[in-house]
Amino acid sequence: MWWSERRPGGRAKGLLFLLHPGPSLLVTATFVALAGLALGRLPSAWLALRLVLLMLPIQFAIGIANDVADVEADAAVKPYKPLPRGLVDRRLAAAVAAVLALAGLGFAATINVPTLGLAAGGLAAGLLYDVGLRATRWSLLPWWGGVSLLPLAAYASVDRLGAKLLVLLPLSLLVALALHCANSLPDVDSDRVAGRRSLPVLLGRNGSRVSAVSGLAVAGCLAVALYVPLGQRGVWVPVAAALLAGCLVAVVAAAVERPFPLLAVGTAVFSVAWLASLPAG
Repeated sequence: MWWSERRPGGRAKGLLFLLHPGPSLLVTATFVALAGLALGRLPSAWLALRLVLLMLPIQFAIGIANDVADVEADAAVKPYKPLPRGLVDRRLAAAVAAVLALAGLGFAATINVPTLGLAAGGLAAGLLYDVGLRATRWSLLPWWGGVSLLPLAAYASVDRLGAKLLVLLPLSLLVALALHCANSLPDVDSDRVAGRRSLPVLLGRNGSRVSAVSGLAVAGCLAVALYVPLGQRGVWVPVAAALLAGCLVAVVAAAVERPFPLLAVGTAVFSVAWLASLPAG
C-alpha cells in the first residue's frame, strides 16, 4: 500500500513520510477552516495562503523533529522510517525542521501579534513533546497545549478571540487525552521497552484504548450538552456528533489497532461543526 509508511518505497516516498503528511495536512485544513468559520466567510486568497504557510511548515517541523529525536529507538523498532534507512542525514533533517519552523512563525508575524504568540506556543508544545515530555508521565501536557492553541490561533488570525472560547480548555483536555492515547497505542509496548514512561505506557494498551474512546465520548457528550446553553443552532452539530459516535463504535467493534487516523478525522469534523455553530460575539 503506497500510503503505508511500513511499506518502504523509494527515496521520494521516504522523504514525504518524514514530514508526517497525513496529520500535518489534517491540522492545517482544520486550522484554515476554523479561521474561515470565525470570520463568517471564506478568507481572502492571500489570507488563506498565509494561514497555510503558517501552519503547514510548523506541523512539518514538529514531525521531522519527532523523527530526529527518535532515530536511535526507531532504528531498533521502526527501521522502515526515513532516518534509520539513511535517506537523509540526521543533522540535515534537524536543520530543515528549524528552517520550516522559522518560516511558519514568519508568516504568523505577517498576520498579527496574537497569532504569532499562539503559533509559537503550539510549536513549543510540539517540540517539548518531541524532545523530552513524550517519555514522561507529563506527555499529555503538550498535547493539551497544541489542541487548545490551534482554534485560538485560528480565531486570533481573523481578530475574533473572545471569552466564549474559554470553554475549549476543558473540552480540549479530553480531546488531547483521547488523541494522545490513540496515537501512542501501537507503540506502547516498544515505548515501554525503550524505557519511556509516558501516560499511554503507564495506562497500558487496554487502558490507552479505553481512554481514547471514552475521552472523545465524554468530550462529545459535554459539547452537545452545551449546545443549548451556548445558544448554538442548526443541525450540523448533531450530524457531526453522530459521525463521531460512528467512528467510536467502529474502533470498538472492529478492535482497530491503529485508531488515530479515524478518530482524528472524526474529531476534526465534529470540532469544526461545533465551533461553526457558536454565536458570534
